Amino acid sequence: MAYSRHDFGLINTIKVEAIGVPGQRTFRFLIEGYGCSACLWLEKNQLLQLSIIIFQMLATLPAQGSPGTYSRSEYSPSDQSQASMEFNVGRLGLGHDPDKDLFIIEVHDRDIDQEEEALLVFWSSRSQLEGLASEAQVVCAAGRPQCPLCDAPIGEETHVCPRSNGHHLA
Repeated sequence: MAYSRHDFGLINTIKVEAIGVPGQRTFRFLIEGYGCSACLWLEKNQLLQLSIIIFQMLATLPAQGSPGTYSRSEYSPSDQSQASMEFNVGRLGLGHDPDKDLFIIEVHDRDIDQEEEALLVFWSSRSQLEGLASEAQVVCAAGRPQCPLCDAPIGEETHVCPRSNGHHLA
């Protein structure tokens, strides 16, 4: 098991949200576990990359006929006190327990040395992880369209693409 300051164990729910208008949105995970919750703020690119990695990982892992058997106490929080936290995500780690078909996510705080232990660790089921990745892609796609040439976001202002020799794209 990974070392962390906060171990939420097997979580109950995980949701993704974007707050604000396209171009000025902020993104977050909302996690709820046994007696604990977290609000994890992250960049759109982090969210999109995580969803891509989750889909790649799920595609390469053999699908379990039925979820592995485990006792909930194996994946219960190491700290039984009520915990509620909020921080900006720096680095994320993703792992898999093939015997139980559960996934572990390590979350590092952006403001703390990334070589230190993870600030938060939690376990998730395959279906929760699939839901997270799907929801993340929907949330990310709901923003401003991207320029097909330079991938920069296109807003209400005229987009001058550097790859089109200064010509305007509508």
